[in-house]
Amino acid sequence: MAYTVLLVDDVLLNRKVVKIALSGLPEFSFLEAADGVNALELINNQHIDLVILDLVMPGSISGFEVLRQIKTSVLYKQIPVIVYSAVSDTTSIKQALEMGAYDYLIKPLKPQELQTILPEKVRDALRPVEVAAIADREAAPLSLSFPASAKLREQVTIGRVTNEEAASIKYLTSRKAELKLLLKRLMDMDKEELYCCLYDILIREMGEVSTACEQWWDEKYNKYQWDNIVGDEIEIDYDSGEVLVKREQESAAATKHQDSED
Repeated sequence: MAYTVLLVDDVLLNRKVVKIALSGLPEFSFLEAADGVNALELINNQHIDLVILDLVMPGSISGFEVLRQIKTSVLYKQIPVIVYSAVSDTTSIKQALEMGAYDYLIKPLKPQELQTILPEKVRDALRPVEVAAIADREAAPLSLSFPASAKLREQVTIGRVTNEEAASIKYLTSRKAELKLLLKRLMDMDKEELYCCLYDILIREMGEVSTACEQWWDEKYNKYQWDNIVGDEIEIDYDSGEVLVKREQESAAATKHQDSED
């Protein structure tokens, strides 16, 4: 199966080093981008199977923003992203993984690590893509076994969905294939590997949920133009739809009043 890998790094030498490290993998082709703007243009206009992404790049769109746009897009969030960056602080690594990065590698890797670790990470990231492709190939003979005329008679258009709905179904189907593959891998693991894998899964899923919640609130702030309530406790009454805010200053005043009574 042929794969297309997008290398996003403003340093030409870094892109060449990664290409050489992956040259042993068969049927790989590469696209290159030197900044975030070019990277997003290629993702929107080309079929990309994997992105290897630097975080620090010139221009208005950083690597973090490229990652955010990929992972919040219904059309492209299934594309695995491996961050390969010189940024090594724990906060940045955690942020990238919570945003949906498949893995995080700190550069520069040693030559031996480049020849072993990077190709292995790439193979792991592309396994769900391969599973989905195999499923498509296995289903193809069924559709080809019918004469064209019979197929036309049996397939009737019963309605249409929007492009966004079609993309959502495509993503869910791909996600289902990923989970099937993950389940098989879990069944083959020993206890220690299983615990580590489950921990990674939970961290990644929690990151996706946290990001989705934050985006939802940001959209509502813009839509309803609420007052600045950052730092306050916010709840929603799910029956009435009312947004309830417990303001910090009111809570502090109540505490002071209680202290005076005592």
